[in-house]
Amino acid sequence: MAITGDGLGSDSGSYDRDRDGDRIRESRGRASLYIDPDTGAATANPDVNANSSFFNPDQSHDQRLSTAGTTDRIVHNDACFLDYRGNKVDGPTSLQSLGVGCISTCPDPDDAGPNYAVLSDTNGDRRNDLCFQSGYQQTGKAGDLEFHARMNSTTTTGQQTVIWCSDANMHGSNDERHASTIQINWTRLLTRPVSIGSSRSR
Repeated sequence: MAITGDGLGSDSGSYDRDRDGDRIRESRGRASLYIDPDTGAATANPDVNANSSFFNPDQSHDQRLSTAGTTDRIVHNDACFLDYRGNKVDGPTSLQSLGVGCISTCPDPDDAGPNYAVLSDTNGDRRNDLCFQSGYQQTGKAGDLEFHARMNSTTTTGQQTVIWCSDANMHGSNDERHASTIQINWTRLLTRPVSIGSSRSR
């Protein structure tokens, strides 16, 4: 298995050996974490680029707080690795949340299959901040061969930084170099002007 990284912006790198000590040999490729607009879903985010994807990632988003006790305004994050041939590459990976908010969903990659997911609170503040997934989604549904998680905040405004990385030791992003990052700004009201003909906010 080769987890790879090569310059999509400033949040990924290119390597020719296992520099981060996770026993995974990195070869030339790309990694990207991006915000999914969830088009057509109850939690759709119309202010996210409609074509946000690995190849065109929307990585910054203003979002209203969810109603207290709910996940009605969650932010859907997708991620994937590509090797130097352009093929999607498997995990294991972790997604880590810093700042306000939490990780509300860390789905099992293959339902009843051998892969698994672990959602945890690493600092004891009663907010889940680390989502480990042993592999990418393989369920026969849309989103296969990518990694998925959802972010949420119900009471606290401010910035949530989400870091996704290759992570064989389940320690999060602190000891990893192969990573990609998004920013979510949680607000009570979205008061920014909306340009006619544009559905995107940054």
